[in-house]
Amino acid sequence: MKNIAIIGSGSWGVALGIHLAKNGNNVKIWSFDKSEADLINNEKKCKFLPNVIIPENIICSLNYEDVIIGADLILHVTPSKFTRNIVKEYKQFVDVEKQPIIVCSKGLEQSTLSVLTDVIKEEIPNVKVGALSGPSHAEEVSIEIPTVLVSSSEDEETRNYVQDIFMSKNMRIYT
Repeated sequence: MKNIAIIGSGSWGVALGIHLAKNGNNVKIWSFDKSEADLINNEKKCKFLPNVIIPENIICSLNYEDVIIGADLILHVTPSKFTRNIVKEYKQFVDVEKQPIIVCSKGLEQSTLSVLTDVIKEEIPNVKVGALSGPSHAEEVSIEIPTVLVSSSEDEETRNYVQDIFMSKNMRIYT
């Protein structure tokens, strides 16, 4: 069992959280929106995935420190246009020796055309960083429709770590 931090409470962040929680992990999700956090915590619902019940081992917080401290892995799942500013807000809580950051967002940083893994490395030097991508949809992952994702990182240990945490009968992860 791992402790997973997810930065972003949209449909993809919640769907990944549901998958990881069903794999036996403890999941903490950060949200910027109190109403979203309350819905996740109190009703075990996500406004973007209305037909899904969120497992009990997922909690949501408005506080980065509560979500990141003690996590074994950080999933960054925010819109690309907010990535740099959000990373600047939470980087003080990241232990670069113990907490890889995996980008699960699509897109580039508009002002620099940088890929998001590079944005994170610029803001948090020496952190192990990777990306999780693939032909999948939040709605399908949240209801356990089989899918395939790709774990990528310059660091082989990080690639394999993500593969091990996500792999299940409904999800194949290739490196």
